[in-house]
Amino acid sequence: MSYQLDPALPMSEALRRVAFAELELAHGALATPPERHSGVHNARKCLKRLRSLLLLAGPGMPEPAFAALYDRIAAIARGLAAARDAHALIDACDKLERETGAGPGLAPLQSLRTWLHKRRLAAEQNLERSAASDAMHSLLELRPAFSGLAVYPDDFAALANGLRRCYRATRRAFHHAVDTGREEDLHEWRKGVQHHWRQMQLLVPCWPQELSARVETAKSLSQILGDDHDISLLGKIVSTPTMTFGSPDETAAFLKRCRKRQRSLRKEARAEGERLFAERARPFAERIQVYWLLASGEAAKAPTETRPDNVVAFGDVRTPRAS
Repeated sequence: MSYQLDPALPMSEALRRVAFAELELAHGALATPPERHSGVHNARKCLKRLRSLLLLAGPGMPEPAFAALYDRIAAIARGLAAARDAHALIDACDKLERETGAGPGLAPLQSLRTWLHKRRLAAEQNLERSAASDAMHSLLELRPAFSGLAVYPDDFAALANGLRRCYRATRRAFHHAVDTGREEDLHEWRKGVQHHWRQMQLLVPCWPQELSARVETAKSLSQILGDDHDISLLGKIVSTPTMTFGSPDETAAFLKRCRKRQRSLRKEARAEGERLFAERARPFAERIQVYWLLASGEAAKAPTETRPDNVVAFGDVRTPRAS
């Protein structure tokens, strides 16, 4: 899997290899018009992985360099958001109907689905006109910027600091979201969970058995919180005074259906969160650092293998593919 850091490499080189691979994947995903929707989805996942990587490496980078890269990635993602978000809400309608079953409140759901299909069509037309090509151009421009990605010191110390910061912020966001139950706090927690999931993917090689389990748990939790967020968005759209998707009674029944499903999702999310974020930030980061030091020591002792010359083209620059 390309989205993993190699313990056998100097840290800066390992980070660059992963970043180059994600840029290549994102550009290739957008360059396939017949599969444009899935391409946008895959490209956005690459951009999210790049942001998680930068947050992990950030403490070892000059602040201006970190901020510039992070902001440029975020800008590309925003340009692709409309088409993907419209499709995600259609999926959310289907999932809500499937998981809550028959009963009152379905009429607004049908009208809402029709409206969302029109919204998706408009977003996809904009995607074909300019958004996809603009994103591909921006990805090509990012390639030289990432060639200078480096951390100091050139080892796991910088990443340990980044891991501790991200984990602590997400752990606090978890407790805050549970206390308040507010949609914006749950969404903030979800963003942290997504970064934790992807950072664990990066670090899996230091102890695959343990960190693979954390990857799966964080991925599952992210999906639960994502479902909750999508239902919140559907409720807001249906409740908009200028929008009419059903009678007042039908709308009230739909919102009741949403709240019932969210109660179930939030109960499940809390149980997952308590397991995933039981440990405090400092001992967690120190433990992962020990795993990495052990893994890198074992990699250094291993016989040197000849790496294949698997060079791939990205724009006008040729770089080694991330291993």
